[in-house]
Amino acid sequence: MKLIKTLLVDSSYLLKRSFHGAKEYNRKEHIGGLYSFLTTVRKLIKEHAFNKVILMWDGENGGIKRHIIDPAYKSNRKDKAWHKKIEMTDEQIRIESEKEESILKQRKRIQAYAEELYLRQIEVPEIEADDLIAAYCLRNYEKEDIYIFTNDRDFAQLIDLGVTILFENKSEPINKKNFFFNFPYHYSNVLTIKIICGDVSDNIKGIEGLKETTLLKYFPDLKLKKMTVREICIKAKQILEERKSDKKKPLKVLENLINGVDRLIINHKLMNLKEPLLNERALDELEQLNMPLAEDDGHGNKRGSENLYKMMMEDEFLNSWGSTFVSYVEPFYPVIMKEKELLKKYLEG
Repeated sequence: MKLIKTLLVDSSYLLKRSFHGAKEYNRKEHIGGLYSFLTTVRKLIKEHAFNKVILMWDGENGGIKRHIIDPAYKSNRKDKAWHKKIEMTDEQIRIESEKEESILKQRKRIQAYAEELYLRQIEVPEIEADDLIAAYCLRNYEKEDIYIFTNDRDFAQLIDLGVTILFENKSEPINKKNFFFNFPYHYSNVLTIKIICGDVSDNIKGIEGLKETTLLKYFPDLKLKKMTVREICIKAKQILEERKSDKKKPLKVLENLINGVDRLIINHKLMNLKEPLLNERALDELEQLNMPLAEDDGHGNKRGSENLYKMMMEDEFLNSWGSTFVSYVEPFYPVIMKEKELLKKYLEG
């Protein structure tokens, strides 16, 4: 039995969801994102008995490594398409700027709260949280029971490592045993399907005409066992040859697949989380996650309830909670105590 049960949080996603889902999110001074973010983490710790939590953040200019591979990567995102501001009124630009400023302030505040709650965190310039999460899983899946909180299906690639995914839009944790009851294909084919079909949300092109349902129609073995992109291409050639010998019209989507090798190679580089895109600083920061947390927060202040309570009073946080400081913090105790235990063992040698 693994003694460490770890929660990896796709933090940039959770912050955006928390901020835009909070009441009065157009008000620059609101703390709805802060409150919703921490309360979600609190709920997850309580429900799943985690004793280690790491907040994984997208770094500044995160995604630039993928953008170099494919300039279209995420160019459809609102925050990337600066040229759209030309079509906005001055008032719309002002409101958007205030929202962005508020999100940044709440992100910094969340990070400050996290230090006092012994929640680990990592953020590296030019590196996406996806790569940090994947790298952490690849390094630690054999010794930790790892869960990922996200809404990004790309992380399902990591299920074959024994990792469990807490998709926000699924009612149960997703693992090897129940994956097929939630998705129409075998868990080992997540990457294969992504490479062929692309990803609309990240603006990654797939093979023209080959959506998930069409792919499963022509290659039903994807539902039952692991299939590589190469195996599917070979099978596609066989299908086309059989149709030719039977004097049937060729299937355009399969011809597109066979002729789309260059796109498939690009997509493999973009989407394969088993080969995360990192830099030297990211490798160093990931190594530091194996070290115990120091008693101070990195700014000369000792971690603990005093600083946390002070911040909560400044933010009127407990007014939103509607109860006591102790009742809010109590679910975080297993994480706090485990981190203190690790530090004690480390100092004792």
